[in-house]
Amino acid sequence: MSKKPYNPFQTLMRVMSYMAKNKLQLFLVIFLVLLCSGAQVAGNYYLKPIINDYIAPMIGVAKENRVYDGLIFILTQLVIIYIVGVLSGYAYKYIMMNLSNRALNEMRKDLFNKMQDLPIKYYDTHQHGDIMSCYTNDIDTIREAMSEGFTAVVSSVVSIVGNFTMMLMLSPFLTLFIIAMSCLMVLIVKKFGSLSSRYFKKQQKSMGRVNGYVEEMFEGVKVVKVFNHEEKVCEEFEQLNNELRDAAIEANTYASIIMPIMGNLSYVTYALIASLGAFQVINGMLDIGSLASFLQYTRSFSMPITNLSQQFNAIFRALAGAERIFALIDEKSEVNDGKVTLVNVKEENGVLTECEERTGHWAWKHPHGDTFELVPL
Repeated sequence: MSKKPYNPFQTLMRVMSYMAKNKLQLFLVIFLVLLCSGAQVAGNYYLKPIINDYIAPMIGVAKENRVYDGLIFILTQLVIIYIVGVLSGYAYKYIMMNLSNRALNEMRKDLFNKMQDLPIKYYDTHQHGDIMSCYTNDIDTIREAMSEGFTAVVSSVVSIVGNFTMMLMLSPFLTLFIIAMSCLMVLIVKKFGSLSSRYFKKQQKSMGRVNGYVEEMFEGVKVVKVFNHEEKVCEEFEQLNNELRDAAIEANTYASIIMPIMGNLSYVTYALIASLGAFQVINGMLDIGSLASFLQYTRSFSMPITNLSQQFNAIFRALAGAERIFALIDEKSEVNDGKVTLVNVKEENGVLTECEERTGHWAWKHPHGDTFELVPL
């Protein structure tokens, strides 16, 4: 493959251009993601009026004097909101699966059509297994990122913005504490994400070399055995395989460590917020319904950040694979500098005449000054 500087934004925009060919479906997916995330944000806020306006006033009231009409009504609203959210989530995942497979279909066609225009020299200087890995490993990483990563990123961003806005309305003081903890999470994601991105790219390249070497050995196994070259090829394969192992260990180590760190930080944040919020409630600085709703937003706020960090790993893998695919698509096509062309001909009285219709007879058309000579195949 031709070596190009790693440009994640440019590569991402190029991948998105394949999805943008189905604009209506893409816009519908984005709308449904917004609807699903919005339902979750709105549902969490309902805890405040439910507790403050309906549950708390009935504490200590005699059973026969309790009125449940308002509580039933607001709970019905809450159920409807969550049903809309669930249906929207199912719909956008279904549409996104269809959209991503259409985009990958176009990408595979562009990749295959490009291969028809490449010169023979390209196939002599590049391992066939490395080229095949574009159709298998690299396409598969893009499929994973398209079908899950895109919607997950949009949903997470919408949830983070929505949850943050509602938390700011409920308690600015507790929200400032959340911001400080979130900044710590972002720094961790940035640090480990950059490391995992570097090694995921190395892993994809190593996997292509291993596949290419294995395919070469399959094609040349007779030559290997004739010259008693088995030990040598085993040594070379072991070296390539060890490089792939080391790159995979590094990449997945940095990718896997993000989730436990983020998960533990979210638990610590939740406990600290609950303690600070309880202190405010005891001192009359915050009502119990706002605290309950804020705690729910705290959990909902940290979850999309954690999910976002997880999706970054899939996106980094996909961008590394997409870069290899686009490198092949951008290879210089074979240029035909010759003047001889192949044409359809028909024969009348022993004379060949060029024609447009398909006759099943062909001839080479040689230019000679202002005239042409037809040479039959």
